[in-house]
Amino acid sequence: MGALKRLDGTSASEGSSADTERLALYEKFGAMAYGVILQIIPQPELAQQVLVDLFASPEMDQCLKAPTSLACNIIRLARTKALEANRIATSANPLPSESQQSGNDNTEKLIFDLSFRQGYALGAIAERLQMPYADVMKSIRDYFKYLRTS
Repeated sequence: MGALKRLDGTSASEGSSADTERLALYEKFGAMAYGVILQIIPQPELAQQVLVDLFASPEMDQCLKAPTSLACNIIRLARTKALEANRIATSANPLPSESQQSGNDNTEKLIFDLSFRQGYALGAIAERLQMPYADVMKSIRDYFKYLRTS
């Protein structure tokens, strides 16, 4: 059985130590990072592309330099990459307006999703839903209370 060949013609066994470290990080933290990404981007194909971009990014080198907080750094980077990809993917679809949400009794969940999963700023959510900023904050707090009790 021959060695795997890369696109540049070198074999996988000739790879750098950084590639080996990235592969080890992927094997150890890939599933966790994919779970974080999938919470933000529910489309599996796009989530997998973001996962590949995450472990191929130059920012991953910075994670390698701080091994004490490695898992936290990978989670933060995965969330950042997923939010960035989600913004690009949903740039054609703006935030829902208040008229689209009338009659929806679950605005707390909507606000939570817009803020934490889609990465919108609380001020932008308040403006689009035509709600006071304090009500947006209260909705998030109430949704956390609901999550704790359920």
